Amino acid sequence: ICMRFVKIITFLLILVLAFYGPYTAFLNDAPKAKNNVIDIYPGDSINTSIKKISSDSAINKIFIKLFLMSNNISDFKAGEYSIENKKVKDIIIDISVGATVTHKFTILEGTNIYDLEKQINNSVLINDCPYLECIESSFPFYEGILFPDTYFYKKGMRSSIILKKSSKRMSEFIDSLEPNKSVPLSKNDLLILASIIEKEAGNDSEKDLIAGVFLKRLTDNMRLQADPTIIYGLLPNFDGDIKSSDIFNKDNKYNTYMIYGLPPTPIAISSKSSILAAFNASPGDYKYFVANSPTSHYFSKTYDEHLSKIKELGLDK
Repeated sequence: ICMRFVKIITFLLILVLAFYGPYTAFLNDAPKAKNNVIDIYPGDSINTSIKKISSDSAINKIFIKLFLMSNNISDFKAGEYSIENKKVKDIIIDISVGATVTHKFTILEGTNIYDLEKQINNSVLINDCPYLECIESSFPFYEGILFPDTYFYKKGMRSSIILKKSSKRMSEFIDSLEPNKSVPLSKNDLLILASIIEKEAGNDSEKDLIAGVFLKRLTDNMRLQADPTIIYGLLPNFDGDIKSSDIFNKDNKYNTYMIYGLPPTPIAISSKSSILAAFNASPGDYKYFVANSPTSHYFSKTYDEHLSKIKELGLDK
């Protein structure tokens, strides 16, 4: 009897060991899938979900059932899950606790409303706020009312949640600032000015100078003559080339070569540094500037000096 018992025990141990190897190998294997993420939809059964990370073989089903039982897992949570470089057992744990993928949505300074619309449509957000039309704010325009930053979301989240949060942050930031009393511009006008500074400046250190140039021009009743404003008025169909007809186009209400004063709205999302430059700067001595490198400008007090620098840089040809 003892020998028979020993044989049975030995056989069972061999069977367990023979079974345990493939079992642990399966659980520690990374699934071979075309995509790095899988979607578990509401109503998907455990079996349906498992098929997305494992072949539907009888032995795999047994392995998975054993793992679920031993870890007291009885249901899966819907969502998007990363499976890249993950073991089968870790993926199952993720799905059981709802450890879904977190995405980043970065609103960049200098971005305009058309860029933003494309960015949302290319993300996994639900676009329920086209061209920011869902936002109610103190600003009389939609362009340029977002606070640039990185926001986090889950697949299928409504874009309005991020956009309203960003707009609120921008409103609060603007409300916290006091304009320079020497500049007779409203906060709305200063946000418009900040967006032009954002598109013109090659670096943060020259933003105060650029703000001073535009404020000087406004004070002296000169046109701003800013190329980025013309371009904005030609969006979303701008072909990348400002033509002479564009410069003399009086129908473009953003054409600061033709109109006096500021355009009707911002032309982009502004960074904090551009907004602070608009709010804190005063009309300076400079009236002109021209790019003398990809990241900087040369500033001039007179038109003759400006023309001389343009000639020196070979930009008059």
